[in-house]
Amino acid sequence: MPNRFELLKSMIKEEWRIHAVLIGGKMFLLFPVMLAVLAFLGSLFLPVIKIVLPLKQFVVIVHYVFVLFGVSVGSFGLLGKEVMNRRFGQASLIAYSSRTLPVSEKRIFVNFFVKDIIYYFLLWIIPFVLGFAIASPLLSISLNYSIILLITLTLSFLIGLSVVFFLSTVYAHSSRLLIAMLTITAVALFALNYLKISLLYLLPSLSFFFMPSYVQLVACLLIILIPISLSMIFLKIDYPEKKKRFRNSLAVLTNLLSFSKYSTFISKDFLDLMRSEGGLGKIIFSFIFPIAIIWPMLLIFLKFIPVANFLMIFSVLLGAISSTIYNWLTEFDLFTSYSFLPVRISTLIKSKLRGYAIINLVSISILILAALLSGQINYFIPSFFAFLVTSLYTVAVTIYLTGLHSNILLYNAKIFLAYIASASPIMLVLMFASIINPNILLISPALLPLCYYLIKKGYDKWDSKTELSF
Repeated sequence: MPNRFELLKSMIKEEWRIHAVLIGGKMFLLFPVMLAVLAFLGSLFLPVIKIVLPLKQFVVIVHYVFVLFGVSVGSFGLLGKEVMNRRFGQASLIAYSSRTLPVSEKRIFVNFFVKDIIYYFLLWIIPFVLGFAIASPLLSISLNYSIILLITLTLSFLIGLSVVFFLSTVYAHSSRLLIAMLTITAVALFALNYLKISLLYLLPSLSFFFMPSYVQLVACLLIILIPISLSMIFLKIDYPEKKKRFRNSLAVLTNLLSFSKYSTFISKDFLDLMRSEGGLGKIIFSFIFPIAIIWPMLLIFLKFIPVANFLMIFSVLLGAISSTIYNWLTEFDLFTSYSFLPVRISTLIKSKLRGYAIINLVSISILILAALLSGQINYFIPSFFAFLVTSLYTVAVTIYLTGLHSNILLYNAKIFLAYIASASPIMLVLMFASIINPNILLISPALLPLCYYLIKKGYDKWDSKTELSF
């Protein structure tokens, strides 16, 4: 009888080999090392941070960042069949072996799910905690905090992942049921807030960090295991055989987008997005949810820095988050599909950049809503400029460094470090400028020529390279 973990072990080896081929084994191994170094250096600044922000609040932010991290990778239910068909359809990988081997798709997906959790744990959580642990003796902090931090950050990540995994599975079955559940949740949270109950401290992993107990630990495990179990039971992979028929919308959509010479490519991307599993729901789970979490966290953070302007800081963060839209537009589209056509890589990047600009109208709508709700509509113009520059600059850096493969190449330690080193300074400059005087951001469009230069260099760079494939 074969080892029950043989499939999981094989998937882990396969994941390593894919990254080793695409980005180099050494660069992939250096990624967690780089994160540990960054965490170590960041930990050394804790004495400075606590001057402007109580450490208790900082701990809250760190845990919710890992919840957000879990949210960003938890839409497995939404992508179940698509991961099988579109991501692996052109490659002979284990994840697609149910076609030829007596292995069920559900068993394959469960192992795929566990494999991804292991990889995120090893690549992100362990390095972060290790960096903090190495810095702890220098800060006279007990190593016991590193152990508890490892437990609670893992739990926070898994809580975010499990809840969104469950919600995405519900969405795959019924969007109406999901809307009803979210509405009930929103009403419950509003009621708790009305009763003056601190919502942020309801996170059991956070409560476990401040006051460890078996009750909190059991609560965390139940919040993780129950949604995951339900999601696995009702995961939509073995779909009934049926034909999907769509109207020929390409011509209509192309005419609608005729203002761009890349209208056909943009239309194709939009149709892929809408007709793929989850459709626009993918944007909701990877874009709207992070914003919904960042909003209250930012409000709390700014209580300790009253000179900072909420709308200004929010616009910069919104611009950075919106760059993930580009990742979705490049997620499943391989250049090999176009290699027999007179099309260059830069042509596809240009079309996706224009599609990115169109979808970013959603981000602008969110910024307008934020200005109205925060009562800072008088700062909308400088905040819009800050959003525009941040959004365009971060996607320009992404294009230059990763081309059509941002979801893969950012795991290259060298490329990820270059991304952080390139994007962070501009964002920090915009934030600090807004603290000095929000109207300073009126001149931020002066950075747009730099964005154009990076994008143009990206076109030339990727046209001259051999396209990645596997």
